[in-house]
Amino acid sequence: MGLDDMLKDQIRNRAPELKKKLVDEFGELTHKDMDEVGDDPDEIVDKIHKKTGQPREQVEQRVRQHAQSLS
Repeated sequence: MGLDDMLKDQIRNRAPELKKKLVDEFGELTHKDMDEVGDDPDEIVDKIHKKTGQPREQVEQRVRQHAQSLS
């Protein structure tokens, strides 16, 4: 599935807010983890996927939902 370009732009533009929400949702994730990945949407998804062990598609869906809630 993946993240489309429009959503990636949205994530980059709202990365600080989005990353705070993601750290709150995923207990295994830290603010340091999010600082390490910068604002790259694919890196954000990869980091969450690796830290939580959740399927990438599921992580993408949660990231998408959080990003859309910030619009």
